[in-house]
Amino acid sequence: MQIRCYHCHKPFAIGKEAVHAALDYVDAENLSHYDAPCPHCRRVNRVSRQALERAAPDWVRNKEQEANTE
Repeated sequence: MQIRCYHCHKPFAIGKEAVHAALDYVDAENLSHYDAPCPHCRRVNRVSRQALERAAPDWVRNKEQEANTE
């Protein structure tokens, strides 16, 4: 997933494993966005849950979390 930093305007990438981990975190905490730190300026960029889901269409919700919410 390619992201352009809102502060320094440099592009950086988030790998597939990191996107899946971010989706797991966002889903577990029931958040609407994920804070992705820029590796260049180290400031935080907000990435929406929908953008993460578009980047990882093969992501499935963790079965343990589904059992805990029911």
